[in-house]
Amino acid sequence: MRKKLLLMLLILVLVFSSAQAARKKIEVAMISPALTSTFYIATNAGATEVAKELGWNLYKLAPDRETNFQAQVSMVEDMIQRNVDAIALCAINDKAIVAAVEKANKAGIPVFVFNSLTELPGGEVVAYVGYDQRAGGRKVGLKAVELLHSKYGELKGKVAILEGVPGYHTTERKGGFMEILSRFPEIEIAASQPADWEREKGMNVAENLLQSIPDLDLIFGCSDAMAQGAAQAARSMNKEIFTIGIDGNPDAIEDVAKGRLTATLAVFPTEMGRLTMRAIKDYFDGKEVPRFIKTPTEIVDLDNWERIK
Repeated sequence: MRKKLLLMLLILVLVFSSAQAARKKIEVAMISPALTSTFYIATNAGATEVAKELGWNLYKLAPDRETNFQAQVSMVEDMIQRNVDAIALCAINDKAIVAAVEKANKAGIPVFVFNSLTELPGGEVVAYVGYDQRAGGRKVGLKAVELLHSKYGELKGKVAILEGVPGYHTTERKGGFMEILSRFPEIEIAASQPADWEREKGMNVAENLLQSIPDLDLIFGCSDAMAQGAAQAARSMNKEIFTIGIDGNPDAIEDVAKGRLTATLAVFPTEMGRLTMRAIKDYFDGKEVPRFIKTPTEIVDLDNWERIK
C-alpha cells in the first residue's frame, strides 16, 4: 500500500512539473501592419528563426491590409487577453495604437516596436528597432539625382512619388527624399500620389501618371511593392523610366538583378526581426536594452545586388 502511495505521489509530481514547464514556455506576439508586402514576411522570418532557437511560442499576426488599423488594435488587445509575455508591433497608426499599448502596460506586458525609431505619442515602449527612415529617404534621393544626371548629363528631370498610407513611414521617407531633390531646381516633383503600400495600387497609379506625364523620368515608391508596381506599369506601356523603392525585400533585389527595378534601399528586414526578438530576450534576462536599436541601410543596384542578396 505504501509503495502505491509513493508511486501515485511521484506521478502527481511529474504531472505538476510538466504542467509548470508547459506554462513557463515564453509566448511572444509579433504584430505587423499586413502581409501584403514581403517586407513583413521577412521580419517574421527573422523573428521566427530566433524564437525557434529559444524555444518560444511566436504568434505572428497582421491585418488583411495596411489601412486596417482597427484590426491591428484588436489584435494587440487579443494578445493582452491571452497574457503573452511580450508584444512586438509595427503600428499602422501611431495615435490609434496608443490605447492598446497602455492596456499592455497596465497588464505588465512589455511592448517593443519594430521598423520605427520614432516614439509613440503615448504608452511605454521598452525599445524601438529600425532604421532612420528620413535618412533612408535622403539616400534614395541622392540615388535619384545620380540617375537623372546619368541620363541628361545635368541635374534635371521629372519625378513622381508613390506614397504609402499617411503616417510616420510615408512622412519620413518622402520627407528625406524631397530634402535632397529640393536642392536642385531643375528637378521637378511632377506628382505625389498615394498607393497605400500595395503593388497593384502602385501599378494602377503609375499607369495614370505615365499617361498624364508622358515625359516622366523616375518614379520613387516609398516601398518596394509600390515601386515594383510602377516598374510593371512602365513595362506594360513600353516606357523606359527609372524606378526606385525602399525595403530591399528579396523579390525586389531579384527584380534589380533582372533589370526590372532600377534600385532599392535595403533595410534588412530579416535582421530587423532577429534583433527585435534578441532585444526581448535581453529584457527577460534582466539586461539593459537600448532605447533605440538601429539597423543598417544600403542602396542596391546592378553593381552590388549579388553581395547584398
